[in-house]
Amino acid sequence: MILSLVPAMAALQSPAGLAQDLKRPEEQLAAIYALKVQLEVEQRHLDGALQRHDANARAREEARARLTRLYQDLDAMVAGRDEGEPGAILNAEGDVQKVEVELEVLSRQGRDVRAEIRDAQSRINLLADRIARLRKTLPSDTESLTGTWDITYMPSDDKGVFTLRQSGTLLAGEYSLEGGWKGSMQGTIVDGKVLLHRIDSKLGRSSDLEGTVSPDGKTLRGTWTNFILSGGTPVAGSWIARKRPERQEP
Repeated sequence: MILSLVPAMAALQSPAGLAQDLKRPEEQLAAIYALKVQLEVEQRHLDGALQRHDANARAREEARARLTRLYQDLDAMVAGRDEGEPGAILNAEGDVQKVEVELEVLSRQGRDVRAEIRDAQSRINLLADRIARLRKTLPSDTESLTGTWDITYMPSDDKGVFTLRQSGTLLAGEYSLEGGWKGSMQGTIVDGKVLLHRIDSKLGRSSDLEGTVSPDGKTLRGTWTNFILSGGTPVAGSWIARKRPERQEP
């Protein structure tokens, strides 16, 4: 799985790569998956940084409170309100200095963690934006090709039935044509453009169909190419398919 994501991740290093290199639907799906994995990693990193910042904030608050108490004690000694042993003021100043150094270290650590949080949030926003842009290339619900289609091949005027199932950009299904031809189909749909591979149950891959989806999602039309050559039979032509209305539950 990791090796299969390498090309997709390489193409995601820049917006140009995102727009130009990820043309195949398989690459787009792999890229979205890779981005989601990276997004989860960044989110966990951000969660850890936020927890460390909370701990740092509590430590800074405690250090400031201790420093305040130490200064109050030191000020009382200096003002003569709190009589202590000789050298007590010097010892108190040493305690103050230690806590001041501790607070300075905590403050610096807090700044570093906040910078880490900003960087993580920036990366998360970038990844989310790239995922959203890639998702826009996937078909919407109105483009669903799942269903039964009546197809006509031209110029032969042969007719048949396609039964398609759509999952994201991927298509699969079965077909039956006049003359007893039948088999399976697989293909893709990207930006309203359809590519179907017709695989005959006896002869194997027999033809490819390319086409487009009508705005209402109920008609497919395009061109076909036959890979099985036989005397007098066209090797290319056009085709049109119309989706059957879905049966309504009584």
